[in-house]
Amino acid sequence: MASEACEVNGYYIPKNTRLNVNIWAIGRDPDIWENPLEFNPERFLSGENMKMDTWGDDFKLIPFGAGRRICAGARMRVVMLEYFLGTLVHSFDWKLPDGMVELDMNETFGLLEYWLYCGPVYR
Repeated sequence: MASEACEVNGYYIPKNTRLNVNIWAIGRDPDIWENPLEFNPERFLSGENMKMDTWGDDFKLIPFGAGRRICAGARMRVVMLEYFLGTLVHSFDWKLPDGMVELDMNETFGLLEYWLYCGPVYR
């Protein structure tokens, strides 16, 4: 609801006007996204999109709301990820498969990192 009268993109908005933001259109804007109607999660794995703020401050991507109305599970995701990984490390005896003597520990960007930093449910 507009707390005071204002003008946005040439439109006069009177005080106490209820505004609805078309989040569907924002997420499918061809001026921002290449092939916006195509399912392509890889678009978030490189360049500027990899650093996109998914907490609702970057209006290129706000599928779960923004501000006070942001997804209630956003913060819980981080806690659950740490709990899940801690449980895996604690509960199992990890060893290399037969015949394997060394594990490649080089860092790579994979599904877990994508979910943590770029995924649909916030960083």
